[in-house]
Amino acid sequence: MKQRLQHSLTARLLFTMSSVILIICVIFLVLIQNHITETVTAEKKAQALQSAHLIASRPDVIAGIASDDPTRVLQPLALAWQQQIDAAFVVIGNENGIRYTHPDSAKIGQSMVGGDNDAALINRQAFVSTTTGSMGESIRGKVPIIVDEQVIGIVSVGFLTKDIQQRIDDIFTSWLKTSVLVALFGVLAALLLALYVKRQLLGMQPTQIAKLYTAYHTILEETTDGIILTDDHEKIVLYNTQAKALLHKLQTGHLLTTVLPLQLVNERIIRALELPLNDKAIIVTKMPLQQQQQRLGFLYILRPKQQYEEVVNELQYVKQQARIQRAKTHEFANKLHVLLGLLKTNHVDEAVAFITDEQQRATQTTSSSMLLNALLEGKMAEAAERHIELTVEGDRDIMPLNDRQTEALLTALGNIVQNAIEALTPLKKQPKKIHVLMYQYAHELAIEIHDNGEGIPLEKLPSIFTLGYTTKQGYDRGYGLAISQQALHFADGELFVEESDLGGACFLIILKRI
Repeated sequence: MKQRLQHSLTARLLFTMSSVILIICVIFLVLIQNHITETVTAEKKAQALQSAHLIASRPDVIAGIASDDPTRVLQPLALAWQQQIDAAFVVIGNENGIRYTHPDSAKIGQSMVGGDNDAALINRQAFVSTTTGSMGESIRGKVPIIVDEQVIGIVSVGFLTKDIQQRIDDIFTSWLKTSVLVALFGVLAALLLALYVKRQLLGMQPTQIAKLYTAYHTILEETTDGIILTDDHEKIVLYNTQAKALLHKLQTGHLLTTVLPLQLVNERIIRALELPLNDKAIIVTKMPLQQQQQRLGFLYILRPKQQYEEVVNELQYVKQQARIQRAKTHEFANKLHVLLGLLKTNHVDEAVAFITDEQQRATQTTSSSMLLNALLEGKMAEAAERHIELTVEGDRDIMPLNDRQTEALLTALGNIVQNAIEALTPLKKQPKKIHVLMYQYAHELAIEIHDNGEGIPLEKLPSIFTLGYTTKQGYDRGYGLAISQQALHFADGELFVEESDLGGACFLIILKRI
C-alpha cells in the first residue's frame, strides 16, 4: 500500500502542492511576524515620544512644577494621561531626575531608574530608549521641560516590553489563524485538483501512460492501414506514415476536407467505401470516437483496394482448394468402392491392374519428389565445394504436394540450406556439418535442417523472420527467411527455429498432407 501511494500521481500531486502551500504559509508567517514586531515597536516608540512632547509642552505641567507641591498637582494629571494613552507609566521629574509622579506612589520622590536622563537634562535632547526601570524593561520616550531656555524638569512616557510583546502576539495569532484556514483551503484545493487530474487521466499513472503511449505509437506506425484521427470538428489531430503515403497533403491542424471530399467527411459512419483518389482506389472506413456518451472525434481507416483484392483472392483460392479436396475425397472413395467390388467378385487380375494404373498416375503427380531431390543434389554439390558436409536422412520420395506446397517447400528449404552454407563458410572450425532429416507422417511432412555453426542468439529468435533482418553485410539482405515463412503460411505450412543438437541452429518445416 505504501509503495502504491509513493507511485500514485494523485498522492504526488497532493503532497507536492500541499508542501508548497505549507512552505509559503510558514515563510509568510515568519515575514509577517517580523513586520508586526517592527511595526508595533515603531508605533509604540513614536507614541511614547509624541506623548512625552505633548506633556512637556503643557502649561499646566510647567505651572505644576513651579508650584509649592508639584506632586499634588501633577500626579492626578499623569495618572489620567497614562490611562488615556494606555501607557505603563507617565513620570514627571525635576531637573535632577527626582520623580514628582509615578504609578506607584511609594516611588515618588525617588530618582528615576535607567540611567538615561542625562541626554535630556544635560544635552536637552528628546529621545526614545529601551531600558530596564523600576517597573521592568520598557520603551520610553523622554523629553526635557524647558522654560526660558532653562531645563526645569523631564517627562518620561513608557510602554512595558512585555505588554508590547503581548500586543504583537495577539496580532500574530490572528494572522496565524488566517494562515491555517488558507493552508487548509489550499490543501483541499490541491486534493480536488489531484482528483480532477486523476479523472482526466482515467486513473492511470505516468508510467502507465508512457507505456500506453509507446504501445499506441508502435501499433499506429506498424499497422499496414492508414490511420487518421480528427476532433469533433473534423480537424486533423493525428495520422500515421501509411496515411501520409496515401494522402500526401495531410497536415495536423488542418480540416480533413482539404484532402477528402466534403460529402464523405459529413458522413458519421462509413463502412468500407471505395473512393477513387490520386489515381488509385482506396477503401475508407469511418467511425466516431466516444467516451462516456461524449463524442471526441472520428477515426478514419484507409486501405488500398489492392490489399482487399489480395485478401479476397486468397480466400477464393482457399475455397477452391477446399472444393478440390472434397472432390478428390469423393473420387478416392469411388475408387475404393470399385476395388472392393472387383475383389468381392474374384476379379483379382482386374483389381491388380486397377491398382497398378492408379499407382502410375500417382507417381506422375509426385514430380515434387524429383524437384526436391534436384534441389538437395545441387546444395550438396555447393556445400562440398566449400568443404561442408551436407547429409540427408530419410525418405526422399515425399508425399504428393500441390503446386503451391511444392513451391513453398523448395523456397523454404533452399533458403535455409543456403543460409547454413553461407554461415558455415567463413568459420575456421572443422568439420562443418549440415544435416537434413525428413519425416513423413500420416497427415504431414516434417523436415529438420541442422548445422553446427554459431547458432542464433536467443534474443534474436523473435526477429529472424522479420523482413529485412540479417546478420550479413551488404545490401539486398534479410529477405530469405521472411519470404520462406510467408510462402509456407500460404501453403498451409509452418516454419520454426530452435537450437540444434549440433550446436548451431535447427529449422523445422512442416507441410500438411493434401
